[in-house]
Amino acid sequence: MSKQHPHQGSIVTDIIRTPADQVERVGGYPTTQLADCGGPVGVLAPPVRALSSATEVCGTAVTVWVRPGDIMYALKATDYVGEGDVLVVDGGGREDAALLGDFVARELARRGCRGIIVDGAVRDLEGIEAAGMPVFARGTHPATASNTGPGAINVPVSVGGVPVQPGDVVRADSSGVVVVPEEHVTEVLKLTGAVAEKESAWHGAMERGQSMVEATGLDQLIARHGYDLPR
Repeated sequence: MSKQHPHQGSIVTDIIRTPADQVERVGGYPTTQLADCGGPVGVLAPPVRALSSATEVCGTAVTVWVRPGDIMYALKATDYVGEGDVLVVDGGGREDAALLGDFVARELARRGCRGIIVDGAVRDLEGIEAAGMPVFARGTHPATASNTGPGAINVPVSVGGVPVQPGDVVRADSSGVVVVPEEHVTEVLKLTGAVAEKESAWHGAMERGQSMVEATGLDQLIARHGYDLPR
């Protein structure tokens, strides 16, 4: 839980966003396939999880660092979120002070934001739900802590143990949250496409009557690792 940031007080307005067509392609895969691709992706650790019924998120990161529990820069960041963005808030994991609620969710929805990821707490879940805004966080808490700063916007942050840069692709769904660094999107798309093709082949084999173990070649994998199977 960091109370300081090397760029605290900074607000960066000009960031490099992943191209929209690549973001759309990432959004075509579930987080599970992205996480399984073996490429340079970050998978947020629990307990950051979906707190809203809307869970489908894919967009470019607008990042915020706040002193744990302080709402000043989490609120100010709404000025810098545009169509297709995801607000990513590094709250240091503090769970006993909400960093945003329904007012922020409504403003973000008006601006075309695709979702909110908070390494910390949120509040006003009913209002967030009414705004139709997907939100992923550690939990809820009814009170805030302070409104004095410091904070920083569009700087490198860490959320759920994963480094996030402004403009990275954030993909979230009911299984969790995955971050694809902007500079690795092409590679990750290629690797994830291979995972999707493999899983499609498994599904096809099972529909033709094979068991899951047969379709996935699990017995062969067990044998390659030198483990015994009953004869």
